[in-house]
Order: sequence, then C-alpha cells, then structure tokens
Amino acid sequence: MFSSSFSRFFVLALCAVPALTAGTPSPVPVPPTRVRRAPDTAAFNPTDLVPRSLAPADAALAHLTNAQRFARGLPPRSPRLNVPRRRRGALAARQSPTPCALSQATGTIQVNGAPAAAAGSYVAGANAFGEYTLGNDAAAALEVVLLRCDSNTEPFDIRSGANGIAAYPFVGAVSGFANTNDDLGPGSFNYAYIAGTSQVAPGPAQRAPNAFSASTGAQNDAESAIWTLGPDNALTPTWVNTDGAEVAAGTVVYVASEDAFALTGDVGAFEATFGTAIPVTFTFVENA
Repeated sequence: MFSSSFSRFFVLALCAVPALTAGTPSPVPVPPTRVRRAPDTAAFNPTDLVPRSLAPADAALAHLTNAQRFARGLPPRSPRLNVPRRRRGALAARQSPTPCALSQATGTIQVNGAPAAAAGSYVAGANAFGEYTLGNDAAAALEVVLLRCDSNTEPFDIRSGANGIAAYPFVGAVSGFANTNDDLGPGSFNYAYIAGTSQVAPGPAQRAPNAFSASTGAQNDAESAIWTLGPDNALTPTWVNTDGAEVAAGTVVYVASEDAFALTGDVGAFEATFGTAIPVTFTFVENA
C-alpha cells in the first residue's frame, strides 16, 4: 500500500515540475512579441488629428514671394514643372507662335445626381482636409479654368480661381488616406479625393504638394492632369494606376458624411468599407 501511495506521489510530483518551471522567470530576457494591428480602413479621413488650416485663393496673394508668404503664415508657392532655362546672354531659339486651338474656358462645375441637384448643385470650396465639397449657392461655387489646348479628350489640368485653395491651385486627385496602394479598380475600396493639388506631370500618382497632405501631414501621392471634356460638357476625371493604365471604370462619388468627392474603381467595395456614397457626374458650365 505504501509502495502504491509513493508511486502516485512520485507521478504527481513529476507532472508538477513543468508547471513550476514555466512559472519561474527566465534568467535570459525575452523580447516582447510585437503585435501587428490592422489599419483602420473604415476611416475615409484621419480621425486622430486636427487639420491645419488652408488659406483660400486670393488674387492679392498670387504675386507674393515665398519670404512674404512665410511672413504671413502661408505655405510656400507651389513649385512649377521643370522648364529648361537658357543661359544668361544666350540667344533664344526662334520659334513660331503655336497658340492653343481651344479656349481656356472659365466657369463652374455642376454636380448631377447629388442631393438637391434639382435646385442646382455645384462643386464648392474645400473642407478642412482640402477636399472639394458640394454646394447649392452659385456664389460659393468653385471657379475653374480648363487648361486644355488642342483636344478635349486628352487629359488636361484644371486651375481653380475664386473659392479655391491659394497654395494648391489645381483641381486634381489625391490618393486616399486608407488606401492599400495607389491603384484603383474592381474589387478594391481604394479611392482618390477630388482636392487641391500642385501641377503634376501626366501619368501615375506622384509625391507632390497637395492640400490633403498639407492639412494632415500625411504624404499622399497626387495627379492633376486627369480631366477630359465630353459631349454636353461632361467633365470626367480619369485616374492612372501605378502600371500606367487608366482606370476606365472610375466613378465619382459624393460622401455626405465627409462632405467630399472621391474617385473609386468599385463603388460597392467602397460603400462596404466607408458607408453610403452617391455616384455623381460633373458638367462644366462656362461663364456667360
């Protein structure tokens, strides 16, 4: 009987050894396991910061030097695309003037399909993130200039005027805050804000100054030469993916909860991630 009791005690003691060993601190420091957290892809815009203010367009600011702008608390002027400069004293090559065949028309952008469209909806001034908004007051509509030259169907830039953003005077597209990359297309919720940008060379999105990045501190890529003009003055933005392919099925949506427009390649995937989005179209309305 004693032998049987001792055997049971010995077995229990052996079972207890691993538990005691596991509870004993190791003499060698063990680094903590890094926990990877998935990004909050449900946030159309950042929710953990206060956007920096953006100065509205003002004709009086257009000719200020960067030093004068800094003195007023404004950001520097948007850089221009690199243009070769001739050496001082060098003779300029003789060139025949080649004016654009199409006028640089000025007007506003009407929004079709948005709430209260029957009363007249326009693209209006930017929100706190530098994204253009929806408005019903024609006086508050964003004034734009179509910088087309010889074709309505070749992508061109749009420059903003009244109610635009002084430091980012082009109406372009900025890669979304929650994007997984700079590509739009079927099956992806990725999107691009319709926002104020600097002038960007045509092609895939590039790291370039833009209003969203200025207001948030985030480094988001941008495109500006995205617009074409179709029948009945239909104004269409076309995003270019990183492989150089244009997103033919892109749709502009209005996100009422953010008062912002976005371009996406899959409305269903976008809504499944961010909630209700209203597909809209743009029409250019030339000033009388």
